[in-house]
Amino acid sequence: MFATISRPRAAVPFCLLACLPGAAFAQWVSFTDETASRLTLATVPANDGEEKDIDLADLDNDGDLDIVVVRKRPFSSPGPRADVLLMNEGGVLVDRTVEFGFDAGPSDARDVLCVDVDGDGWLDVVICTTFEDPIRLYMNRGEDGGGNWLGLADESAARLGSISQTSRKYCAVGAGDVNGDGAVDLYFSNYDGGDDLLYINDGAGHFTDQTQARMGNYANSGFGTSNVIVDLDGDRDNDIIKLTTLFSAPPFGLGVYVLWNDGTGTFNTFPFQEINATSPYMFLLADFSGDGAPDMYVVNDSNDQVFTTTGVTANSNWALSVATPTPAPRTTGFGGNLRAADIDGDGDIDIGVGSIDTDIANCGSSRTFCLLRNDGGSLADPVPASSPQNYNIEPHDFAFLDLNNDGCLDIFMGLCNGYKVFIQNDCRAGCNAADIVAPFGVLDLLDVQAFIGGFPAQDPIADIAEPFGVWDLNDVQAFIAAFSAGCP
Repeated sequence: MFATISRPRAAVPFCLLACLPGAAFAQWVSFTDETASRLTLATVPANDGEEKDIDLADLDNDGDLDIVVVRKRPFSSPGPRADVLLMNEGGVLVDRTVEFGFDAGPSDARDVLCVDVDGDGWLDVVICTTFEDPIRLYMNRGEDGGGNWLGLADESAARLGSISQTSRKYCAVGAGDVNGDGAVDLYFSNYDGGDDLLYINDGAGHFTDQTQARMGNYANSGFGTSNVIVDLDGDRDNDIIKLTTLFSAPPFGLGVYVLWNDGTGTFNTFPFQEINATSPYMFLLADFSGDGAPDMYVVNDSNDQVFTTTGVTANSNWALSVATPTPAPRTTGFGGNLRAADIDGDGDIDIGVGSIDTDIANCGSSRTFCLLRNDGGSLADPVPASSPQNYNIEPHDFAFLDLNNDGCLDIFMGLCNGYKVFIQNDCRAGCNAADIVAPFGVLDLLDVQAFIGGFPAQDPIADIAEPFGVWDLNDVQAFIAAFSAGCP
């Protein structure tokens, strides 16, 4: 619980804000490394150096989020490794891989997705594999009569039908109902110049390859690393957004592509749409502008791009404006996995950008993890390159979750070497506006100095009132009111 203080408004006159000395760089959001007390490993070493991909899910339906980590030899080399199941036990991530049946053997995994494929209310685990390793499907066994979770069971052989593709080097999996029968179908992106895979669900969690019938040559992929199934145009059927990069795969060149669903789950009836990303590698959809329409963030081999929706014509055109996150010293080179969440609790969607490339061995480079702050739909990195924070390190993948149940989002990272758990110190939401630097939970002179130093420098930490992106009297008045009210 945050400590509070109470003092009259007059205790913080405006002249104090004008006369006290400035402060050094102040953090937008800050985190404490609590890995030692928040993570217990058993099946992998603490300095685990394998490639890692992560998904979050409440697998045991107890109300908190658990973590699945899939692993392989790093970068573009085959090398199956054991996967890891971390169960959230009172805010501690405990390795329960063996106890709960997530140990059917190593997988050459590049992605993982937790989704209920059989409609029983329990999330199952789909493992997207590469280098010809068979796709894995772990079914959730639910609970026994006493309410005890029974764990997972590998039912891949019984549920996953044969695949027609000769090259099966999948790098990403997306889920959604494409044929309108209410069942979750699966789409796998191929990154070896072969066909993607569209797996159709029979409604009970059994899948058949219907790629050619529903996609034709629209399944072609040249280094596909990302996809999403979404009703982009609001016509009540789910479209597919995919990318191809590094080399062409006719009819596709390099770019992000929208494949429009004709209403029956067929995707080559309408012409596809190309989104002119410069050199796309990963992307995600989120409503960054706050208008209810999905926008898109694209990780490029050069500058990243933010595409904002300006309109959609059904089965024809997704109209977008494009911008580059600025300033953003950590988003101008090879990047990796993406996650979107309201990190600071201010009501808009921020974004985390991973630094480790899937294909290029860039561990140990100058590239580090980046948190981009959303202010009114504009994404920027508020942390100067000269003042990196403890989370500016090298994750293969990461996830946002409220691990300690305090209302703030924390970060779990799977690094080039090992794992980290960062607990957020303060959401700075609502009345927390004045409590802007450590020690959090205490309103003191350090908070005043940080605001005074940040305001003339247009530091985001001093931008605490609308309109965001503008440092004006509204920010000053908001700070004085919150501080005077003793409201950290």
